Amino acid sequence: MKILAHGHYSAAIHDDALPPLKDLVKETTGETVRRVGRFIQLALIGAGRCLQQHAAPADTAVYITSGRGDLETTLEVLTQMVEHGLPPKPLSFINTVSNSACFYVAKQFALQGRSQFVTRCYAPLESALQLAALDLQTHAVRTALVGSVDICTQPLCDHRQRIDVAQDTLVGEGSHWFLLAQHDAADSALATIDRVVTLADRNALTHWLQQHTAPHTSLALACGQHLDAGTMQWLRTQIEHHILFTVPHTPWYDSHCGNTLGAFLQQKLAQTLLHIDCDPDGRFTVLQVSQ
Repeated sequence: MKILAHGHYSAAIHDDALPPLKDLVKETTGETVRRVGRFIQLALIGAGRCLQQHAAPADTAVYITSGRGDLETTLEVLTQMVEHGLPPKPLSFINTVSNSACFYVAKQFALQGRSQFVTRCYAPLESALQLAALDLQTHAVRTALVGSVDICTQPLCDHRQRIDVAQDTLVGEGSHWFLLAQHDAADSALATIDRVVTLADRNALTHWLQQHTAPHTSLALACGQHLDAGTMQWLRTQIEHHILFTVPHTPWYDSHCGNTLGAFLQQKLAQTLLHIDCDPDGRFTVLQVSQ
């Protein structure tokens, strides 16, 4: 897949005062978007920054992913129902369906293609990219707008417990978006997503690395936030002639991969990026991008 454009928003949250997003939404979209929550605001900011770089055709498909979905709206509805015994507000209830974010992005940027939403705690962006790749390869769609969105909720101590990180972990919010086209499209590309694969275990990853990384003299290795120190050290012994690519001071949120990919595209420190992460069941996800 060709990457035609990308746009990002990322912020560390240091206390329980979440930064307002209304002005950023207006700055990015040119309009005041009313009656939407934080999750949809973040989606509009990231998608808008991406599409400012390259206009999307009207038939562009939208793929949004998140590690937890719209936690803010979901918690609001559950509190209303469980704690207060009252029916939820109609608009809030509708927006608990995460695909509502797809509707607002499509409406705001006049996109009429198909839309899908993927919620997955581990490798959410990679999962959405796999779906987009399948549709692009089969020519079901010509262009795809793929975005990952993760939000913080208050209080932060509860949020850290909810996303299963230590209480001293720096957490944050992110919205990372990529406009993609078929590999043989005429559009000039910033980079190419060569492969997005899920591998069953370390043996499968070892075999994959032997096939796709050697010999290579300009490769950046990015380790996902779920890899432990031992696995990261093992990976470094498996890949020759690489640099370790990191993005300093990145807060924890599920779609960490989007932030790394965006930084790689901006910094151009190597020809190829290899982003590798894992899940608790021992599966590995590999994203390979060349520029």
